[in-house]
Amino acid sequence: PGGGGGGGGGGGSDSEALIAALTQALGGGGGEDLPVAYGLPYPVPPSSHAAFFDLAGPLVGLLVLFSLLLPVAAVLRALVAEKEWKLREALLIGGAGRGAYFSSLLLSHGAAFLLVALLSSSLIAPSCFAHSAPSLVRALFVLFALASLCFAFALAPFFSSARLAALVGPLAFFLTSQLFNLFERDGSLLEGEVRAKALASLLPAMAFYLGASQLAQQEGVQRGVSWSTMWEGDFPLAATLAILLLDAALYAAAGWYLDRAGRSLSQLPVRLATALRSLCSRPTPRRASRVALAPPDAPQRAEAAPPP
Repeated sequence: PGGGGGGGGGGGSDSEALIAALTQALGGGGGEDLPVAYGLPYPVPPSSHAAFFDLAGPLVGLLVLFSLLLPVAAVLRALVAEKEWKLREALLIGGAGRGAYFSSLLLSHGAAFLLVALLSSSLIAPSCFAHSAPSLVRALFVLFALASLCFAFALAPFFSSARLAALVGPLAFFLTSQLFNLFERDGSLLEGEVRAKALASLLPAMAFYLGASQLAQQEGVQRGVSWSTMWEGDFPLAATLAILLLDAALYAAAGWYLDRAGRSLSQLPVRLATALRSLCSRPTPRRASRVALAPPDAPQRAEAAPPP
């Protein structure tokens, strides 16, 4: 309180005046018992666990997932449009090999995914993952972007309309992240369930959600994760990085194979819709009514019969 008095006497007089005022207000100066006051150090020592980081993992996963929805839609639209407008066939007829074609797609569209991953890690890591190794956090973001690009490659052969692919593809990519609710309780990641987490991590969005949650848990105790400690835990961060790399390889191979399948896959949704429509509109068979059939020579007999 008080601004007067620069020495200890001034501070003591201010404290005595404050105590006297509190005594007068609470006890009325009549000698009644006053509540016992306890002194606490200020500022308080840092807490051992920051509750914010219980929710930071899913929040970071959701933010990065939303930042990749537009690149996923752009990749799907470009791939299906090239197939729809027969541009790929023209390139292949002109002498371009499939390897060179897919390498150019990986480089051109991968640049956008890489840029999103680097910008996201540069903005998020200093504030949310300050105790973790920056290169490790950046590796997690980059591998997630690479796996998401390959996931889009694997989805493209199932579409024959570029507009439909740009709408349905990002929606499917977002829905794959909602399995995270099976592995969290009150916003924090559950322990154990290693096999279920490994299977769910075959979806790139789920793998990134689990990795970001592991980083957030270690940040909550002000420890972080480094290259030497990323192997710790029942489902460590190293497993998430390895599975993301495996996802990229699997979806790239699946996209290559499904693209060779050609037109049959793009017509698969149409064929399924046609089959369902035919099943729903098929008339129910009626029971044949029993009709007494006359013998074949009945008309001749009727004609030959004499009139009455």
